[in-house]
Amino acid sequence: MEKTDYMKQITAMLLLLCTTFATGQIEIGTTYYSDKYGYKQVHKGAFKKELKKENDSVVSELFSKTKSGQIIWTKAYLGEQPYGIWKWFDKKGNVESERNYDFVLQYGELVPENAIRYKALGIAPMSDENSKIIQQHIRKKFRYPETAQANGIQGRVGIQFTIDKDGNVGNLRILEKGYKSLDTECFRIMNSLKKLNPYQKDGQNIMVHYTMPITFRLQ
Repeated sequence: MEKTDYMKQITAMLLLLCTTFATGQIEIGTTYYSDKYGYKQVHKGAFKKELKKENDSVVSELFSKTKSGQIIWTKAYLGEQPYGIWKWFDKKGNVESERNYDFVLQYGELVPENAIRYKALGIAPMSDENSKIIQQHIRKKFRYPETAQANGIQGRVGIQFTIDKDGNVGNLRILEKGYKSLDTECFRIMNSLKKLNPYQKDGQNIMVHYTMPITFRLQ
């Protein structure tokens, strides 16, 4: 074989591998499972997961019962990142629960010029009404990401946000980039917290910069 032909074959194989890697992160098609958790793949199982491309970037997922067609959940991904509104359905086809992943993750601390750091207020978190509300909100909204559970992923995610003069929650960011499934879940939890009590200093409402961790630990 000529050297040039050999090099052409090697180049073609490398291009094929690169293309497969780039487009094969989420395999398009139908896969069958023996149970609704999808841990054991079987041929023509009781449940099936259908993946299809909605466009060049978004893949949709529909998980249902093979025989009856009853939908268990619908999801979508932007690349490998959860995207859009994920929905879970009951046996009657009604929406049982939802998760909003219609956002873009932002990383790194950002302290607005007119914001005061929470620690500078000298308030004890145990006696702070907002701290109690935040903890209750996290406990209520917290769900361990399925992909993280399946892969044994644990971690602690630092988040930041601001509480403005009217108590509105904004400037939500993840402090350091880590496991995307955990980062995304933290963003989803805190993104649904829209309002808190405004803080005051010298009798005036102020904007406060707040940071805190959310921990994911498998039992």
